[in-house]
Amino acid sequence: MVNMKGLILDTTIKKGYVAAFDGEREAVCYLDTALSTQSALIPACHAALNRLDMTVSDFDGVAAVVGPGSFTGIRIGVTFGNALAYARALPRFAFSSFDLMNAVRPTAPAFSIEAGHGSYYAAFREGNGLFERNADAPELPTGTVDQSEIMAELPRGALLVARRAFENRAFSVCAPTFETDLLRPNYMRKSQAERLKDEKK
Repeated sequence: MVNMKGLILDTTIKKGYVAAFDGEREAVCYLDTALSTQSALIPACHAALNRLDMTVSDFDGVAAVVGPGSFTGIRIGVTFGNALAYARALPRFAFSSFDLMNAVRPTAPAFSIEAGHGSYYAAFREGNGLFERNADAPELPTGTVDQSEIMAELPRGALLVARRAFENRAFSVCAPTFETDLLRPNYMRKSQAERLKDEKK
């Protein structure tokens, strides 16, 4: 069994967190909500690593949840993850918020994240995959799991999908994984500023 070590960043939600793992050992540290996401991220990383007696030089990769979620939060997590991976020459792994939800609720027909104004970011199960799109409440099928219902379980979902992706890469560089050359935001829709700009055209 390969003993993988990694760091996971999730700044897409109000109570963001950092998760680190070293084989079966793991640590989850939530960002201090009294601080901005940007200011709280590095202290949370240090705390998670200290719990496992790890340093950044121990990592086999860096993973980040790239959205959908908070526009500002997504940018901070993606930028930090890319910078850290670049500095240490590490592979990057990108996960959707829905990947985490699916990991802890694998039989749900759909997943939703409240997007304001009565709309949702949604992912509908189609075969073995998830199809993401914006949706209104009436479009969500019975049994849809909303992110707000399982917030406490998201770090566990992040650890599940990250371990799987890291291990797949370790066993075969050709294996299908979530590995990507550059972490990219998954906004699913334009920001309010962009929408207002388009309306003025």
